Amino acid sequence: MTTIITIIGMMLIGAIIGGFTNFIAIKMLFHPYHEIKFLGYKLPFTPGLIPKRRNELSEKVGQMVTNHLLTPEVFKEKLVNPSTKEVLEDTIKTQFNTLKEKNYTPQDFIDRIDYPLEEKLNQTLKVTIMDKVDKFYELHQHDEIKSLIPEEIYEQITNQVDNITPEILKKLDEYLSSEKGNQDIHTMVEEFFEQKGKMIGMIQMFMTTEDIVYRVKRELKNVIKQEKIKNMINLQVHKQYDIWMSKSFGDILSLDRKEQAKVLIADELIESININKYLNTPLYELVPNLFVYIEGEGTERFINYMIQKVGDNISLILERMKLAELIKNQIDRFELSHLEKLVIEISNKELKLITLLGFVLGGIIGLFQGIIAIFV
Repeated sequence: MTTIITIIGMMLIGAIIGGFTNFIAIKMLFHPYHEIKFLGYKLPFTPGLIPKRRNELSEKVGQMVTNHLLTPEVFKEKLVNPSTKEVLEDTIKTQFNTLKEKNYTPQDFIDRIDYPLEEKLNQTLKVTIMDKVDKFYELHQHDEIKSLIPEEIYEQITNQVDNITPEILKKLDEYLSSEKGNQDIHTMVEEFFEQKGKMIGMIQMFMTTEDIVYRVKRELKNVIKQEKIKNMINLQVHKQYDIWMSKSFGDILSLDRKEQAKVLIADELIESININKYLNTPLYELVPNLFVYIEGEGTERFINYMIQKVGDNISLILERMKLAELIKNQIDRFELSHLEKLVIEISNKELKLITLLGFVLGGIIGLFQGIIAIFV
C-alpha cells in the first residue's frame, strides 16, 4: 500500500512540475516585457524571448514575406488576372461617367484642396510673358524693324503699302463730298477773306462764299485725281515706310514705353487666354475626345498598357517600396500585449495541449521514478 502511494505521489509531483514548467515556459515567451534588475544586476531570462528578439523576429518575418509570400511573381500573376482587369475597367468607366453626368470641372477638384490655382497661373503667366518681352527687347533693341518681321509677313506688309495712297485719296474725296468737308472749307474761305482785308474781300462782290467754296472743292477734287499727285503721295508713303522699317527696335520702343508695353501685352494675353474659362468648363466639354476614347477601346488599352508597365517594373517598385522594411516597422509598432494576445488567440488550443503534454510527461517520469525508487 505504501508503495502504491509513493508511486502515485511521485506521479502527481512529476505531473505538476512538468505542466507548471511548460506553463512558465509559454509565459516567458512574452514576459516580462522589459528587463528586470536586482541590486544593479540584470536578472536572467529578462525580458522574455519575443521582447528580447523582437527586432530579429520582425526582420525575419519581413524577409520571409517578401522572399516567399509577396514576391514579384505573385503580384504580376494577380495583375494579369482577368478579374483584376475587369475590376479596373469598371472602376475607370464608372469614374468617367460620374465626371460626365455631374459636369465636374477642374475648379471643382481645385476647390477641394483649397489652392488658388487660377491666381497662381495668371501670376506665373504674367511674369513669364514680361520676362520674355524683356529678353526679346534686350536681344533685339538695336536690330532694324524689318529684320524682326518674318520675310513672308514683311512682303505682305510691303504689298499693302501700295494700297495706302488710293485709300488716302479715297478718304480725301469722301471728305470733300461730305457735309463736314463743306463746312470746313466754308469756314476756311471766310477766315481767309477776313485775314486778307478789303482788297481781297472785294472778290465777294462778284462771287458768293458758296460759289467760292464750290469752286475750291471742285479744284481740290481735280487735283487729287491727277496722276502726279498720286505719285507724290505714294512716294512719300513709301519713303516714310522705308524710314520706319530701317529704324531700330529701340528707337521705336523706348525703355519707358517698353515697361508699359510689356505690362499691357501680358494683361491682354492673360485676358485673351482666359484661364478662368477653362477651369470652369466641364471636363467632358474640355476634353471630349478623351471621354469618347475611354468609353470605347481606350479603357482596355490603358489598363493593358499600365498592367504591362507595372508588371515589367514590379521588382523595382517593390524594391523601392522596401516592403520587408515596411513589414518590420509595422510589427515593431505592435504593442507587446497586443502581439501576445494575437499569438494566443491563434494558437490557444496548441498552447493548452503543450501544457497538458507537460503534465502527462511529468506524470510518466514520476511513475518511472517511483518504480526505480522502490527497487533501489
